[in-house]
Amino acid sequence: MKMNKKNQGWLNQYLENCSKQNKSIHTIKNYKSDLDKYLLWYEFTFNSPISAKKKDIIGLYKSFLLNGGLLYKKESFLRRLLRFRPKKVILFEQSPLSNNSTKRHLSSIKNFYEFLKQTHEDHSNLFLINPVKEKIHGIKVKDTDITHTPILPYEQWRILIESTYRTRERLILQLLYWGGLRLSELTQLKFSNFDSQRKTMKVIRKGGYIHEFHPQRFDEIMKDITFLMRDAKSDFIFTNYLGNCLSTRSMYNLIKKLLKVNCCDEDLGPHSFRKACATNLYKKTKDLLLVRDYLNHHDAKVTQTYIDIEPTKVQ
Repeated sequence: MKMNKKNQGWLNQYLENCSKQNKSIHTIKNYKSDLDKYLLWYEFTFNSPISAKKKDIIGLYKSFLLNGGLLYKKESFLRRLLRFRPKKVILFEQSPLSNNSTKRHLSSIKNFYEFLKQTHEDHSNLFLINPVKEKIHGIKVKDTDITHTPILPYEQWRILIESTYRTRERLILQLLYWGGLRLSELTQLKFSNFDSQRKTMKVIRKGGYIHEFHPQRFDEIMKDITFLMRDAKSDFIFTNYLGNCLSTRSMYNLIKKLLKVNCCDEDLGPHSFRKACATNLYKKTKDLLLVRDYLNHHDAKVTQTYIDIEPTKVQ
């Protein structure tokens, strides 16, 4: 089914804006997948662009995601005119989603409408109201619905760092563990982001915001940075054979490989280092707001979920 031209245009504008805001390729692909599904459902249900005012669109779509359903290809006008026997052809089948997955879908749609609202408010009344209402369409996610990212235990960190000899790989581990970087932030790092005099580093955070801060163990990190800089052919620190920065997928696979080679727990991943960083920094400072700012969280409640004070989990 071909998408309505207006809907396709708005979707393309939104995805292009996401790219300009330095959102990761993986995140943009997820947005596109969620919104493609929503727009397909919308056009099939209402046969119109999303600017048309319809009653409780989101409530209907939320029900479709939670309960599942089938979309059948509509018969052509000619077949109906000639009164052919109806032939049902499945266009799309939606399996019931969990609360957590449905909440993610609705979040993608809410962000999309918010973008359309802001880009139209100066010259058009098409998207004055965001149809996604938190109090009406919100979904309470139970703790059992969430797969929590485990923290990297200190003992496994010690084995991991002591068994890793290549400078590039050691630097990746140190930036994750002591810098608390997100995967996308790590891949975008440049040599020019480090200031050896002021002992600071700059990181492009979510939304393109540049955050300058003093990372823990700066001297150890800078030692490896300086070593790699000698033979660097690009300002990007972590590059592929073409000299471009590594993709988040390539970096993820490399980190998982390092964890596996050193017999670390299978469910550990890049974000496990970030949780360990938060826990260690909180144990050292007892300052939740400092940890919040260090990790660049907007809400200290999120930071609290990163902290685990079990003795075996901290350094």
